[in-house]
Amino acid sequence: MRLKDAIKAQNTTHEWVAGKIGVPLSTFRKWMTRKTYPDLKEGVEMAKLLETSAEFLATGLDREGLNDDEIKLINAYRKLTPPEQENAVLALVAWAGKRRRWLYSQ
Repeated sequence: MRLKDAIKAQNTTHEWVAGKIGVPLSTFRKWMTRKTYPDLKEGVEMAKLLETSAEFLATGLDREGLNDDEIKLINAYRKLTPPEQENAVLALVAWAGKRRRWLYSQ
């Protein structure tokens, strides 16, 4: 599902990605259902097109060890305006602080 999520995050289609890397749509669909897998060259090219890493597409972790949810959070953050980004960070930091205090009080 990482490939599907990456395609959705880039607001593109399976057809577009398949066309850009030069494979038939039927081949690409097999990759989507994990019936077959792309070779290394195709995987790297796909990752570049989708602005992610081949490591993330293959393992769910990126170069910095981020998982799917962390990547989604970062992608959502990047779509915000600068004032919205600042508010989101402040809200998340405040929530994390409250949660940490609650956990330690138990």
